[in-house]
Amino acid sequence: MQISRILTHGKIETLKEGFRLPHSSIFSVYVRPKEGIVETDLLVNCRCICDDKPSDLPVPLNEWTPAAIVEITPNAIELDMYDVYWGAGNTNY
Repeated sequence: MQISRILTHGKIETLKEGFRLPHSSIFSVYVRPKEGIVETDLLVNCRCICDDKPSDLPVPLNEWTPAAIVEITPNAIELDMYDVYWGAGNTNY
């Protein structure tokens, strides 16, 4: 199940304990470099909806990932280097 429209969203301010939405709802992420990053993607340790356990997922920079993520592991993205936004197609929180 892929998110067809983002109905709710927010900014991830900390990944100290990882990130997930209530009820294991799926979400997408938009990773935006703060400055001077020339890469086109970033490996993010996370668990998608059909995964048994977290593993590295290539996430494009400066666009929404099509992945249906349910969990980002602790400190999987360096938030001092990137702003990370989440978006979901479910508003039942």
